Amino acid sequence: MRTRKARGGFFADRRRLLIVLVAGALVLAIGLILLLRLAEPGEEAEAAPNPIATITMQDGSQMRFELYPDQAPNTVANFVKLANSRFYDGLQFFRVVAGVFIQGGDPNNNGTGDPGYAIAGEFADNGFTQNTVSHMRGAISMARPSGYDTAGSQFFIMQGSYPEYDGRYAAFGSITDEQSLAVLDAIASQPTDSTYLPLTRQVIATIRVETFDVEYKPETLDRP
Repeated sequence: MRTRKARGGFFADRRRLLIVLVAGALVLAIGLILLLRLAEPGEEAEAAPNPIATITMQDGSQMRFELYPDQAPNTVANFVKLANSRFYDGLQFFRVVAGVFIQGGDPNNNGTGDPGYAIAGEFADNGFTQNTVSHMRGAISMARPSGYDTAGSQFFIMQGSYPEYDGRYAAFGSITDEQSLAVLDAIASQPTDSTYLPLTRQVIATIRVETFDVEYKPETLDRP
């Protein structure tokens, strides 16, 4: 009686080798596809949210702002640096013009102070056309003592809407909610003397900016 020879060994080894080769090729192909997708132009990481600034007054009331680095990048970077280094803590809104704006950010609390440097003005009259933020109610903008490149730390917050300021000052953010507008209105309603200094001092406890792990480094100029 004839018997068949076992065929398992040789052919089984070939089958296993073929399976390994096919699996390896699939893994290699998937890896190449992933690498090509990562290298495709236009495939960018999701952008971080805009920074959120919170001004906390001495009485605990707060104003929250969304800042716009796409509109005024260096102005935002400068504000972030000053706020998060505690520069503004303890300063006052020293100028209150009811129906127009409140102004703060001066270490001297009288309109003469600065951080020891200046920044370039990011507004149209200074040749910077990227900034389209309007000086409407709730906007935050940089004050400047004279020339276009003389802003430093002083800022003002619009209680009214004055688009005629557009192109002349660097607006860089806006209030985000009605509660913050109510705090703005409360400060703007304070009685003042003839120089617009509030009779009851309006003291800023802190200003902090949530940057969502984005680092902001301003470019500064020497003061004239």
